[in-house]
Amino acid sequence: MSYLSKLSARLAMRPPYTVLASVAAAAFLLAGCSDQSVTDPAPPASENPAILTATQETLLAQGLLRTVPLSAPVVVVKTLSSGGGGITVPGTDFQLQVPNGAFAGKSLTFTITALAGNVVAYDFQPHGYKFLKPLRFVQQLGHTNWKDLKLPAGFQPDWNGAYFADQSQIDLLTGTAVVNELLPANVNVSGATLTFPIPHFSGYMVSSGRR
Repeated sequence: MSYLSKLSARLAMRPPYTVLASVAAAAFLLAGCSDQSVTDPAPPASENPAILTATQETLLAQGLLRTVPLSAPVVVVKTLSSGGGGITVPGTDFQLQVPNGAFAGKSLTFTITALAGNVVAYDFQPHGYKFLKPLRFVQQLGHTNWKDLKLPAGFQPDWNGAYFADQSQIDLLTGTAVVNELLPANVNVSGATLTFPIPHFSGYMVSSGRR
C-alpha cells in the first residue's frame, strides 16, 4: 500500500478534529522544509473564500492523468521582464502566462518542471514567491483522460487547480494527492483547455475530483 493510501486510510478513521490537526501539522512541516529565501505567500483563503485550504478541511484530490506518461521530468528556465509573457513546456501541452506587472523589479527568472509520471503536475520556482497579479495556468486537455475519468471511490468530480507544497504529497502514478489548496478552474469544453489563477509558487496540478 502506498504512502498516500496509508495516510488516507488513517485520516478516514480519525475524528474530524484529529484529521484537521493532522493535515495542518503536515502542511506546517512541509512549509518548514521549503525554500525560505523568498517571502512565504500570505494565506490566499483570507482573500478569496472560494479557495479551500488544509486548515479548513482534509483535501484529498485526484490529479488529471496523461494518456502517455512523462518518462522523465521536463525542465524549462526562462527570464521574463516585468512586461510579462508566456512560458511553454514542450511535450506537456502546458503554458504559464505572466501578466504585465505581476512582480516587482525589472525581471524574474522562472523554472518550471513538469513532473515525471502520469499526473498533470508541475513544480514552479522560485518557491514561495507571491505575485502582485495572479499568473495563469493553461493546460490543453487533448492528451489526458479528461473525457474518460475514473475517480477513486468516495471522490466527487470537481475541476480545480491543486496547490501542493512538496511533490512527495502526490502519487505520481495514480495521481491521488494530499493537497494544501484548491483553486476553482475553468474548463473550455470546445477548446479542450483548462485554466486557473496562480497567486504564488511552488507546485500545482490539475485536479479532476476531490473527497
